[in-house]
Amino acid sequence: MVTASHNPPADNGYKLYLGDGAQIIPPVDAQIEAAIGGLGPLAAVPAAALASPLITQHGDEVAQAYLAAIVAASPGLPAAAGPRPLGVVYTALHGVAAGLALRAFGQAGFPPPQVVAAQADPDPDFPTVAFPNPEEPGALDLALADARRLGADLVIANDPDGDRLAVAVPDPAVPGGWRALTGDQVGALLGAYLLDRTASGPEPGRRLVATTVVSSTMLAAIAATAGARYAETLTGFKWIVRAGESTPGSRFVFGYEEALGYSVGDVVRDKDGISAALALLSLATEAHRDGQTLLDRWDALEAAYGVHLTAQVTLPAAAPGQIMARLRAAPPAALAGWPVTGIGDLSAGTAGLPPSDVLRYHLPGGRVVIRPSGTEPKLKAYLEVTEPLSGRPLAAARAAAARRLGPLRQAVTDLVAAGAAG
Repeated sequence: MVTASHNPPADNGYKLYLGDGAQIIPPVDAQIEAAIGGLGPLAAVPAAALASPLITQHGDEVAQAYLAAIVAASPGLPAAAGPRPLGVVYTALHGVAAGLALRAFGQAGFPPPQVVAAQADPDPDFPTVAFPNPEEPGALDLALADARRLGADLVIANDPDGDRLAVAVPDPAVPGGWRALTGDQVGALLGAYLLDRTASGPEPGRRLVATTVVSSTMLAAIAATAGARYAETLTGFKWIVRAGESTPGSRFVFGYEEALGYSVGDVVRDKDGISAALALLSLATEAHRDGQTLLDRWDALEAAYGVHLTAQVTLPAAAPGQIMARLRAAPPAALAGWPVTGIGDLSAGTAGLPPSDVLRYHLPGGRVVIRPSGTEPKLKAYLEVTEPLSGRPLAAARAAAARRLGPLRQAVTDLVAAGAAG
């Protein structure tokens, strides 16, 4: 699959999938690289004519099969309607998802959303956004402007290749009146919803939800309460969708990573922003019917499982590998005044995970995960602070978590800077 995803236009690349529908993992990647290396110069490789029987040209039947599969696997439109339809604004951020997404929404029975017209058609120059990643500040500005003008209830966005989903909701407590939900929030909301919707199905104890070692720990608590299985994997959906391989007899229900990637069921063995949007619309429509919003549903999750406040810190690093080595050689005894109660080093592989250059620091009511970026000279740190309510109002527990997060962010920045200085 050739894709630019949300990367700069010059960074086109391709993804390779195995026959099981999931992206390649070792040792297949090295085997393919060796085969490519043995071909010689590209100009010497014979290419078939387009009319050759070696080339298959697909029509709309592939899209039809995909739509039928994801709609069948979707929770669907709730049976009872609310007092009025849910008002939704949708943007494809100049990518390729709009056509399929709108067909999926209609086929699943959802009313058509208001589409951000300036971003509806594919455009490799992404003229209305500085960087077409829905995680980036400003990427949703046009969608939010339409939502304010229309009095909408929900904004959803796909990234340019349609495999991620961003969500924003009204919140009068924040500047601009709209809040973008984090990937961890959407992951917990969808995970809880899908586990609830499948609770009466066959063998509920076989259900499996999965996320990564850098994502929030809330999904683990939700799964335990639901009597479902839970797995943690390395970052990347090539690992998430294979979580069931290490838990025999399980049935994959949902997986996510904090970078706005979600996989609903096992129909698409990768992150998929369109099938995730169907599940999100089902959840939001049900909440709307009940006089609630997604923020109300999030409040209920934190009231049940405690506050889970997450943040990511990206730190430039000329030699990320050297910094990771220094962190291993001189591990911190404390961070932001809290003792480091345990260190998980994944470099040799552990608990069924393959080796990876990842360090995890466990704190009382918190956790820090540090790893090098896979594509840039940076280190990424993933922070989580947890606060049980312990009889306090939810707002008080959230304020306590926020007070802890700032010093922890600074402590991690200082830790990496010390590692860089040697």
